[in-house]
Amino acid sequence: MGLARIAIAVLAVSLALGLVIVGGVSLWGALTKDASKTASTAPDPSSSAVAPSDTAKSKRSAPSAQSGNEIDVQCLVAQCQIYVAGPSATDVVYNGSLAHGERRQFTGTRLILQVDDASTVSVVVNGQQQARGRHGQQRTYHAPAKQQ
Repeated sequence: MGLARIAIAVLAVSLALGLVIVGGVSLWGALTKDASKTASTAPDPSSSAVAPSDTAKSKRSAPSAQSGNEIDVQCLVAQCQIYVAGPSATDVVYNGSLAHGERRQFTGTRLILQVDDASTVSVVVNGQQQARGRHGQQRTYHAPAKQQ
């Protein structure tokens, strides 16, 4: 009777340890795969978002053929929530908020900008100023412009 209990306990501990090892290996593989995917597909910070001090210099030149399209967004109120994706909606380039006066510039082959309140931002798509939306209106901007 005592020997059976010990055997069951050893079996349970072995099974638990095996599950921990398999889980650890799976987690390591997922993190390593995700890190390599992020490293290979992450846009170059200097090309996707330009610091506010560099925007005047970069606005003077039209987007190059290599970079494709350009979206320039500036926050006009205390805080603006924006989401930038490209070329598909699942390829997140930026998801966060901008402070008052903060400007970000994004370049890519296809870009999608979504703002929670279209009245709080100034948006320029491929050098063309976009009309501001109404207060509280959620709006999506596309570069290149969507064919309708």
